Amino acid sequence: MPAPATHPIIFFVWLVSFVVLVLMLTSPSAARPRYVLGVLCGSFEYKSNTMQIARFWSRAEGKSQTPAGKWLTYALWRGSAGSQAEAETRAREAVQRVGKRIEQGEGFPERYVYPERQLREEVLQEIRSSGRELEAALTRNAYGAVVLNAARVLFIDVDLPESAAPPPPVKPPSEEPSFFWRLFEALFGSAPVPQRAAKIDPILDAQAKRQQWLATHRDWGMRVYRTRSGFRYLVTHTLFEPGDAGSEEAMSSLGCDPNYMMLCRAQKSFRARLTPKSWRCGVPKLTVRFPWASDADKAAMRAWEAKYDSAARGYATCAFVEALGDGTVHPAIAPLMELHDTQTRARSGLPLA
Repeated sequence: MPAPATHPIIFFVWLVSFVVLVLMLTSPSAARPRYVLGVLCGSFEYKSNTMQIARFWSRAEGKSQTPAGKWLTYALWRGSAGSQAEAETRAREAVQRVGKRIEQGEGFPERYVYPERQLREEVLQEIRSSGRELEAALTRNAYGAVVLNAARVLFIDVDLPESAAPPPPVKPPSEEPSFFWRLFEALFGSAPVPQRAAKIDPILDAQAKRQQWLATHRDWGMRVYRTRSGFRYLVTHTLFEPGDAGSEEAMSSLGCDPNYMMLCRAQKSFRARLTPKSWRCGVPKLTVRFPWASDADKAAMRAWEAKYDSAARGYATCAFVEALGDGTVHPAIAPLMELHDTQTRARSGLPLA
């Protein structure tokens, strides 16, 4: 007796279901729907996020005339993760683009506008997965601090106003009202004291945003740190892609700086400063910038680093406050979490800088 015709169909449905399950379990959580659909349709090959970390640099110069007839001379650096030749090509192309903008009266583009523009930062260390994919890198930023660039570990920095102190009282307190104040009250009655509108405490506001987010995202895990100017959140339960809907929604809802969000999208990484700002440690600001124009600039940088590293030992970059939500830490996040806490001296009790 021949097998029923439905058996191949049942087997096919079972096979597809099994493949979907495997893909869902092995793909990055933030990209699962797009990844699974693409693989099943045969039209998408998932590639992990590629951070914009450059190891090769080239400088190109240009000269262009504005519509008003003024000549401008400029120089641009562009980098590449692949080769020196690619860096040189990018530098030449950037000069051509800027030249056209100047000739059309548009001026220089804003910083970080173009996704291909890497930050001019020296690469200190690369951290790769077992498959040799670049998961993170330590770089030194323009003012000399060491920065952790993470491909898929979500850091969220929230800045608070410089001063959260209450406004001064309208009427200075005193033991006894003045003669003129008593005379005014005798003639016209007690005058109402003007009331100022209540100000929202930015610390409590940030706390309320965290609680509201975690109340509606119960699978989330989050570590909270206090920084000199606000808070830092490290999301621990899963991995994210910079610029995806999940990370963007969280960053916006929790009060993240829009410029930081734009930088994460452009650089395809989440950034967290690991060492203090130099001026908060009493160290003068940098006067040279990477890539160095000369050996003398490089030597000046190394001398500055020695002073900075010595002064920075007396400060922490952030202080651990609490862990919220799901306490499970994703295995790919744990090593970077430990690196972050160690290098920021998050449990040292040192003053923040």
